[in-house]
Amino acid sequence: MTKNEKTDNKEIQTEEPQPRKSDGIVTKKMRGKTFVTGIYFDQKSKATFQDKLLKVVQAEKKE
Repeated sequence: MTKNEKTDNKEIQTEEPQPRKSDGIVTKKMRGKTFVTGIYFDQKSKATFQDKLLKVVQAEKKE
């Protein structure tokens, strides 16, 4: 392999994909600290946000 071939291989490498923007943000203050959380949903999922939220609420009731 020549020097030029090595250089060409580096140029072929693709850039890393840009991070996906969050689907929502939750901000919560606890004990003087602020927590900012990004929420990501599977875009291919058939479950709605309401379905997911209901599941969380029901899990909280059980505790």
